[in-house]
Amino acid sequence: MSIRHLLNSRNFLHFLVWWILFSCFSGLISSAVVTLDSIEIFKTHELIIKPTVYFVCKGENKTFLPDVTKKGVVYSFKGEESWQPLTELESKKCKRCGFYEEDTFKSDDVFDEWEFCASDFKAPEGKYFLFEEKELNVTFSCPECKSLPADGKFSFLVWESFQLLWTRKTTFSRLDSFSFLLQLF
Repeated sequence: MSIRHLLNSRNFLHFLVWWILFSCFSGLISSAVVTLDSIEIFKTHELIIKPTVYFVCKGENKTFLPDVTKKGVVYSFKGEESWQPLTELESKKCKRCGFYEEDTFKSDDVFDEWEFCASDFKAPEGKYFLFEEKELNVTFSCPECKSLPADGKFSFLVWESFQLLWTRKTTFSRLDSFSFLLQLF
């Protein structure tokens, strides 16, 4: 076996291990915390008692907002409250989320439901503004969301590197392959 072939097989194994690691555990690496900056509800659905407003994403626990009890009042938060953060978002998957009002006699009332994605947050502050006419006005914060990798970028680049190594069009040294991986992030 030639030395060149040995180097290519080592590099191939190196890339294969990295690709498997980042493919299987990408959610752990590319997730970001979302907090609630402010909320204003324009109407309540309960006539007699104070509303119980909560936020929930499909498959997650409800996050009750104990301070939000009156319509027409802007409630601002620091992101340090005991019920924060609201959720975590991944770069490659959106979540079905919403604000609801707990109802005592029938199913809970919906203020708004939407697909919540990390790509919704805009630079430079990482803010997302949600406005539903006659229902609510909300500001979310997620500074890390604006820096999450785009969908499939890492997998595509690793696949391209794999193809280059496999066809032996180029030879990477260990340092080159490591610096290539660092450039992805």
